[in-house]
Amino acid sequence: MADPTAPDTPVPGPLVVESSLEADALVLALHGELDLTSAPVFERELGAAQSSNADRLVIDLSGLEFMDSTGLRALLLARERAESDGHGLTLRRGPRQVQRVLELTRTVDAFVFED
Repeated sequence: MADPTAPDTPVPGPLVVESSLEADALVLALHGELDLTSAPVFERELGAAQSSNADRLVIDLSGLEFMDSTGLRALLLARERAESDGHGLTLRRGPRQVQRVLELTRTVDAFVFED
């Protein structure tokens, strides 16, 4: 069993959101944990992204290490906001543990994914 205090053992960390432009899309790449404590950080970054001039928003979940129901709620609200504003929103799949949250809650079909 790995020692969680060992310096080279990766541990989940706070949410980091990186923003970049790719063709017609603004991409928000999420790294770390999307949970109760970090959801406000994501929502703040999302608000700025959705007020930009990009036609499409992509949320890249591939760097997430953990997501709870609060994170899922933030993604669902992002989808609703994008629909009401007439913008496209797609997700890039996360690691298995993140995708599992979407599958267990039966919300995976609420999103459009790009690979």
